[in-house]
Amino acid sequence: MNSQASTPGQSRLLELLEQWGLPKEAIAGLVGRHTLVRYPKRSPLFLQGAPADVVFAVFNGLVKVYCPGADGNRILVHLAGPGDVIGYADFVDAKGQRSQMFEAHALTSCSVALFTRHHLLKVMRELDQNTLTRMLESLNGFWSSVVHRYAVYLSMSLRERLQMVLADLGARFGVQEARGILLTPELAQEELAEMIGSSRPMVSKLLSEMAERSMIACQGRRYILLRGSGLEPRTHPAIPAMDKPAEVRPENGIHPPPPRIGRHFEDNAGRRTVGGRGERAALSG
Repeated sequence: MNSQASTPGQSRLLELLEQWGLPKEAIAGLVGRHTLVRYPKRSPLFLQGAPADVVFAVFNGLVKVYCPGADGNRILVHLAGPGDVIGYADFVDAKGQRSQMFEAHALTSCSVALFTRHHLLKVMRELDQNTLTRMLESLNGFWSSVVHRYAVYLSMSLRERLQMVLADLGARFGVQEARGILLTPELAQEELAEMIGSSRPMVSKLLSEMAERSMIACQGRRYILLRGSGLEPRTHPAIPAMDKPAEVRPENGIHPPPPRIGRHFEDNAGRRTVGGRGERAALSG
């Protein structure tokens, strides 16, 4: 493949690699050698424990990245879109082989570029020391932002998590329309529940409250972040954003939640509790 971008996903991938400090000639050598695979809706890209010998870059469509639990439940770690790289998180299994830490499934029909780790390592070995140092600094910043985001996320109530998820989806996949920002992915309440570590009835309750407060509106299985809701997305950065959604302004008739003391969650009745014992934390992206 030519290093010139021909789709928005390829364009964003090239921009990301440049921001990480990879020289243009190395980017051309890397992106120029990939295998493009098309996955139908709901099909698996890889499962936990599969050989981690390939890295995936989404060119078109949406992919759900899950963390499977021992109890059979799954946490939706990341909703990957065009330009996002997945399949890079791995672990060393009992046989000393690198294996996939998460699993990925196509939310929509999608086109994904596969890069072998062998070729990635070959490109890396040909880089000079200064370039490698800049890349290590960029990668350290990336992982630091991820850890910080998850740490902040764990301290949030379910309501705050849902607001954060919707704002992030608006920043990444939203389009302007007359009433505000339309989220283009069609997401079921079960999928939103997986993103915030909650039950579907709880998500339904929170969405109803947000609709009553004129924060969101529904259009089929899509959601609109209404203007003045405090959920307006910001420009999506190359690394995960760490900011919480803007506080809802009292002049809109919606007051922000009271200050928190210590770690707390909301139970299935919507009550705020300290400690949140047994509450499952979800990671989203």
